[in-house]
Amino acid sequence: MIKHILFTSLFLLTLASAAQEPRHYNFTHYTGESGLISYQISSSLQDEDGYIWIATNEGLQRYDGIRYKNFRHKDNDPTTIPSKSILQIITDKKKNLWLLTMDGKAGIFNTKTFTFYAVTIKTKNASLLHATSIPKKLITDEYGNIFLLLAGKELMTYNEEKHEFSSAHNFILQQPEWDIADFIQQPGTQKYWMCIRGKGFAIYNRAGNQLSYPGHNIENEKIIDLYGELPNPDNIYFDKKKRCWFAEMGTGFSNAYCYNLTTQQPELVKYQFNKFVKGFHEIHNFFEQQDGSIWVWGTNILARYLEKEKQFEPVFNGYVDDRSIDFVVITNLSEDGERNIWVSTGNNGLFRFNPSEEFFTNIRHINPATGQYGIGAPVSFIDEKDGSILAGVWNEGLFRYDKNLKEIPLDIKGFAEKNPPTITGMSRSADNKYIWMSAFEGFYKYDTEKRQVQFYNSTLLKSRIREIEEDGKGNLWLGTQENGIYKWNIQKGTPLFENGLSNFTAIPPVKINKIMIDKKGYIWIGTFAEGAYVIDPETDKIMMHFNHKAAGDKKLPEQSVSSILEYNDSLVMISTHNNIMVYNRLLQKISCLGNGEKISGFITSMEKDNYGHLWVSTNASLYRVTISSKVFVQFNRTDGIRNDCFILSASHTLPDGRILLGATATLVAFDPASFNVSSSVPNCYITDFKVMNQSLRLDSLLQQKEIELGADENSISIDLSTLTFNSSYVIRYKLEGLDKDWGTADKTQQLIYSYLPAGNYTLMINTINDKGKNGTIPLQLAIRVNPPFWRTWWFYGLAVLALGSLLFWFDRERMKRKEAIHKMRSDIAGNLHEQLSAALGNINVLSEMARLKADKEPQKSKEFIEQIHTRSHNMINSMNDMLWNIDPENDSMSKALDRIREHVEALSNRYGVQIDLLVDKNVEQLKLNMKLRQDVFWFFKSGITNMVKTGGIDCLVHIRLEKSMLLYTIEFDNTHTDQQQLNNLLQRQELDAHLKDTQAVLNVQTHSAKTIVELKIPVRNL
Repeated sequence: MIKHILFTSLFLLTLASAAQEPRHYNFTHYTGESGLISYQISSSLQDEDGYIWIATNEGLQRYDGIRYKNFRHKDNDPTTIPSKSILQIITDKKKNLWLLTMDGKAGIFNTKTFTFYAVTIKTKNASLLHATSIPKKLITDEYGNIFLLLAGKELMTYNEEKHEFSSAHNFILQQPEWDIADFIQQPGTQKYWMCIRGKGFAIYNRAGNQLSYPGHNIENEKIIDLYGELPNPDNIYFDKKKRCWFAEMGTGFSNAYCYNLTTQQPELVKYQFNKFVKGFHEIHNFFEQQDGSIWVWGTNILARYLEKEKQFEPVFNGYVDDRSIDFVVITNLSEDGERNIWVSTGNNGLFRFNPSEEFFTNIRHINPATGQYGIGAPVSFIDEKDGSILAGVWNEGLFRYDKNLKEIPLDIKGFAEKNPPTITGMSRSADNKYIWMSAFEGFYKYDTEKRQVQFYNSTLLKSRIREIEEDGKGNLWLGTQENGIYKWNIQKGTPLFENGLSNFTAIPPVKINKIMIDKKGYIWIGTFAEGAYVIDPETDKIMMHFNHKAAGDKKLPEQSVSSILEYNDSLVMISTHNNIMVYNRLLQKISCLGNGEKISGFITSMEKDNYGHLWVSTNASLYRVTISSKVFVQFNRTDGIRNDCFILSASHTLPDGRILLGATATLVAFDPASFNVSSSVPNCYITDFKVMNQSLRLDSLLQQKEIELGADENSISIDLSTLTFNSSYVIRYKLEGLDKDWGTADKTQQLIYSYLPAGNYTLMINTINDKGKNGTIPLQLAIRVNPPFWRTWWFYGLAVLALGSLLFWFDRERMKRKEAIHKMRSDIAGNLHEQLSAALGNINVLSEMARLKADKEPQKSKEFIEQIHTRSHNMINSMNDMLWNIDPENDSMSKALDRIREHVEALSNRYGVQIDLLVDKNVEQLKLNMKLRQDVFWFFKSGITNMVKTGGIDCLVHIRLEKSMLLYTIEFDNTHTDQQQLNNLLQRQELDAHLKDTQAVLNVQTHSAKTIVELKIPVRNL
């Protein structure tokens, strides 16, 4: 998209050709509000990549047309700029960016890596180098040499091998007593010119190693003889026309000189600026644009040289509006690739303007009654045969301008020169002899040859007329403010006007915004609240009605129609408040050309230029629309339109192609032909690439075939720019792999992807102009976001391996548990078999012995039978306990404790002993395997039973769980206890076997009246 910078001030419109009168240009102002870090700018330039570099007293900045990048001095970091106050920036033949600081430090700043390389400066007097009062200047020539001039003190040359400035490296011949104020190479030669204070000029010719100066003019340089007595020549400059410009420095003023080296004659001598600059002023230098325009700048001076008049035209200095320039001192001028001039000021920031692209003319009329600028808005226009232009201004009358848009006398009979009526609408008669003019009270018939008017009015008109048009039959159609349409039948209305006037009742009594008669003679009427009507004037019938309630191809998105334009034989443009609709009369179809997404403000008028562009004005902007590509180019106050609040239906196209628009208190005129659209489209550049809000090094980043990001680096933002400042282009982008369609970058030209899933992407970026043409070198960037480690193939492999290992381990553990349970069951079965076998064997032996003793020793036999009874009873109890334990229904600690409680109660009842059993709640939650549960139950049961049988009384049993130990404590009164029997029971082999098998610890404490037995059984919660 092309966007032109433009401005012509109101004062210029009434200026004569006097060169000394200031000219107003359209400036763009850059200050701290726009991102500039300082108001004190020493210089600026455009590098080979297209960036604008700005030197300030607060550091260095890079500007890409959208954003600034700041570079400041950091203490103890030699890679940053050497000090915050930058005096000058230049580029050498190798395109290196050189910095010179206020305190006399110099070096190269790498614009890719943003690092600084200091240069050694060997001067004869270091204090002069660091003194801020001594003017310092870096100078380059065509051969790649770089010089450092301490004005009036010392000239030094840069030696690349030693990386230093020193007068020892000078090849320029000079006299040691010379006070060199300025120094420059004459382009295309080996001559070096020096301005010597008090001695005029000196020229060193390296080709012949000759030095010429006043009184020693070896090569007969005429300028030396001509200006040998000039006391203070300075600021010397050579242009492409082989002219030498320089200044003579006086006290509080400067004079300009120009010497033609071809003719060897002065072209400008002692040109003074005090005729338009009152007070102190100084020339700091001259500057030549690419088109050859010469500018002079300095303190209170900014002027353009007019070649024909041989004098300077000053630029108006002072605040008029936000598009003017206001300065005290200009420190530098530079030009970019778009022919913009960048103006560095020492007190008011940075300005940009383009003298070659001042397209819009802004005219403020002078009220003839007051002699002051008027405040009314132009609402109607028409051109006459002599090329003059009539403009009706709301509440201030009718004005006439010549073809150059200079206000001239109205000169119409019937209109007072100082108080003409307000003309709200104008149209030409079919025979081109008359102009119909609508006014508040009625309308006028203006005879263009006789320059006189005839007034028509009627009581039938109940509202003032806004629009007036004549159809092919000579009838007039009058659109009113509040009462719809009136028709004047010219045949019936002659000679009496009212006989032919009637209200056209087919259209409701609403405000009429626009009347347009097409090439076929049909009348198109746009209304405020009822859409648009198409009327056949032959039959007065409504042929079509476009409105928001209609169906199909007559439906409009809004009820109000602001303007209608016949684009060609087939297309008619219909604008509503926020939409431009295109009606194709051949296909009888309607479509939308643009809506509120592309248009800012309410649409007020439409005009077509000779190149097919549609110009659409709104109450906020002006748009140029390319119908084929549907590209909208916006123009507003930033482009030189003094007031971009345009008036409804206030537009007109002149025969020469210029377009007039009415805005608040301003007539805006422009020639669409001057908007030269370049067929080339600039490329788009990445100016910053941030990952997780941290900028990456672009020079190395863009050299990579693929940008690889980590899993935690999935948020990126990309700053784009076309590196154009006067013209803006649409930037389109698509991130393949994420975006389905192409998107359009907004005004920030920043692409933000807050979250990128892992994967491969290709970012495609291209520019497009208003013709729909794409840039020739689209930008493509491959981006890979690595997945997190848990989504990588090796992690999946490890996971599968780990899962297999886990399943294998689970299976192995399952088999181990199965084997353990089998072994446990086998052990239980073995123990049961062993106990049964032993018990049955003992019973068998005892029964045999009882049988043998039955006859001879009956008492012994009874003893054996008693033992058989006891052993069988114990065997039955053991079997019951074992069978109860292996029953799955009893597979819980709570069931085991219930059985212990039953056993305790049985012992208490049988032996009459008081037994208190305390069990902590967490014991009941234990889950023990079958074998351990059987052993624990055996300890509980045998311990309580043995305590009772040995004579223990008043027993307290406490079962608790501490960490992984089950504590079983029995405390009882041992007054009646058989200690020997108790000791025997505690030392029996069966108990030792159980203790060893369960790794339990038994602790017995015997006191005078109490015995405490504590058993610690290691358990684990299954």
